[in-house]
Amino acid sequence: MGAVRTMLAAAAVLALSACDRGAAPRPATPPAAATPAPPLTFQRSNPDAELSLKLPPQVAAVPALHAKLFDEGRRDLDAFGQRAKADLDRIRASGVGPARTYSRSLAYAFDAETPRLIGLTLTEFENTGGAHPNTRIGAVIWDKAAGRAIGAAELFRPGADLSAADKALCAAIRAAKRARTGEVSFAGAEVKDCPPLKDATLTLAPSTEPDRAGGLVALFSPYVLGPYVEGAYRIAVANAALQGLIAEPFEGEFAGEPAPGAGAAPSTP
Repeated sequence: MGAVRTMLAAAAVLALSACDRGAAPRPATPPAAATPAPPLTFQRSNPDAELSLKLPPQVAAVPALHAKLFDEGRRDLDAFGQRAKADLDRIRASGVGPARTYSRSLAYAFDAETPRLIGLTLTEFENTGGAHPNTRIGAVIWDKAAGRAIGAAELFRPGADLSAADKALCAAIRAAKRARTGEVSFAGAEVKDCPPLKDATLTLAPSTEPDRAGGLVALFSPYVLGPYVEGAYRIAVANAALQGLIAEPFEGEFAGEPAPGAGAAPSTP
């Protein structure tokens, strides 16, 4: 009986092996499809308008911010393209002169990022055939925790006395104007003296400490502080001038000093 059981067991093993050899191979699990990276640029060119949008790579890591900037930028450029076509169609129909292609670009640049905030500078360039192109400097400070852009006023404590920060901003403006033009003059400017910090377009200053803001950068478009030829200004205001002024939810995002070059002016248009 023992020999019979052994022979039956061996036969069963052989039968199973034969079944395994004849079984169809299991299909390999396909790899998960990679999520495409969100677009960081958009361009369109036709006889009426040359349009472009550019976002820095840091924006791709914040989906809500990317969606806002890309969608709003596309709508802005589409509307400009429609206006350009209408204007140039009228010029072509009138025969008064050549219809030169219009252009508009929106270029965002990364300034600084903290665990909660990310700061960007926007340079808008527009040419509609005037004496010179127009350049405007804007900014976005995005609150990642709240999922929205915050206004400059939200950065400061309610009722905060900003006079010390205003003095620091004014001293830096005067130094920047003197370095650029050799004098301090507001002739040809939209303002007649230093503007207060609360009225400036603000972004975050990169810091000497990692993952923190070294202060704020006040941005001024051409014409604001001087004639067009002076260009735009970036004026850094250090954390030392902001002590006790930053709203409580954002206090921990600011530390260190502005990194070298934080207040460097963008290229003159």
